[in-house]
Amino acid sequence: MRTTAETYARLVVGAAAARLSLPRYLIESALRRSTGGWSLREQRWWAERLDVVETRLIRIGTNLNQMAAAANTTGELPDVLTGAVRYLQATLDQHREILKAIDPADRSRR
Repeated sequence: MRTTAETYARLVVGAAAARLSLPRYLIESALRRSTGGWSLREQRWWAERLDVVETRLIRIGTNLNQMAAAANTTGELPDVLTGAVRYLQATLDQHREILKAIDPADRSRR
């Protein structure tokens, strides 16, 4: 591919800033949905981080379920537990929507 020295220098600087090789930078730039969109690498990075958050929230949900089971044995359900479960569900729903927007091809989140 031919380019001016100035354009080439801008590409090299952009690739270095993204910590990508120049060919990989060009590929990811071309596949970006819009000028303000995320590169494939950025999408993967965020998807991994959000997967970790979702896993942690699921573990919290498990702990809440254990508290609910303990409350069932006493017959009393604390008001805080009900609110916590609602908050957890709303947060999980929000994270799933974000993950789906980042990687709509991943069917495991449907």
